[in-house]
Amino acid sequence: MRHVLPFLVPIMALMIPIVAIIMGIQAKMRREQLLHETLRQLADKGQPLPPELLNQLSGDGQASLDAQRRRTNGGLQAGAINVAAGLGLAVMFYLMNPGSWLWAIGCLPGFIGIALLIVWRVETRGQKDAQAKV
Repeated sequence: MRHVLPFLVPIMALMIPIVAIIMGIQAKMRREQLLHETLRQLADKGQPLPPELLNQLSGDGQASLDAQRRRTNGGLQAGAINVAAGLGLAVMFYLMNPGSWLWAIGCLPGFIGIALLIVWRVETRGQKDAQAKV
């Protein structure tokens, strides 16, 4: 059993995201199943179908606006996190060995973060221009 134990840690570490993804998919399927059952019950009783439920089913309305807002703010958040991680790595490696080039490792996530911030800025500016034309 001792020779198997070191392999269990990486296997469990790899299984955690897989289980999380499967559980997320199951939760989404269950939510959709409950929504369909609610719509079916309303239709059986002859009740009018609320547009909010139909919008949830098709993905229109407020949900799509929230998703768009998350995508827009997600770029800002990802860029800021990468810049901060890059700065943190650069400072850490510089303090570990001041005369070495290792601090430059922090430039990789830092520049990725800067690129994400530039893309976020261009996208938000393009959205503002499109809204101004309407």
